[in-house]
Amino acid sequence: MQTLFQTLFIQYGVVTGFMALVLAPLGLPIPEEVSLLAMGVLLGNGHATLLTTWVYGFLGVTLGDLIAWYFGRKMGLESTGFVSRLIGEQQIQDIEQFYRKYGDWAIVIARQIPGMRFPTFFFAGASAVSMGRFYLIDGLSALVTVNLYLGLGYYFADDAKRIKENTESFIEYAGYLSGLLLLMIGLRFAYRRWKGSRAG
Repeated sequence: MQTLFQTLFIQYGVVTGFMALVLAPLGLPIPEEVSLLAMGVLLGNGHATLLTTWVYGFLGVTLGDLIAWYFGRKMGLESTGFVSRLIGEQQIQDIEQFYRKYGDWAIVIARQIPGMRFPTFFFAGASAVSMGRFYLIDGLSALVTVNLYLGLGYYFADDAKRIKENTESFIEYAGYLSGLLLLMIGLRFAYRRWKGSRAG
């Protein structure tokens, strides 16, 4: 039975990949590598043009990263804050040391490593990195990610069935986790708003 993700890709093509990339920082449990590979497969099978696929892929990746940066700018890095509790205070400290050691290169490095993107970009937003500076560095770094995985998807388009079999179970069952994470984020914002209204 096809997953919802696969059904949407069949119906809406690369637009589905774009939405999955943008929503990934909000808890959608579909790794950006999977979305980019699927978009590359569509390109390889002639279901999308090169320009459209690349633009949707690049904008989806970088806008998703901007969401992580925005969360950092708005929420900060409180030791008892939501993100610290979500990914662990120790990881926050490790990311902080990593960022201070490598500076802007931390964004470049983290862009290529799954699992490091959100906390690193969140930290960039919580620190003094401006939106324009972050987007420039992240955008240049995303050229590697986007071109690599779109290219792999295009090259292995004929092996799409095998790729599907290896990722289908993860995509199908991880959807429950995304709903839980989105609920946690919503409750956190609601609590902060309620606390702010009481303080006012």
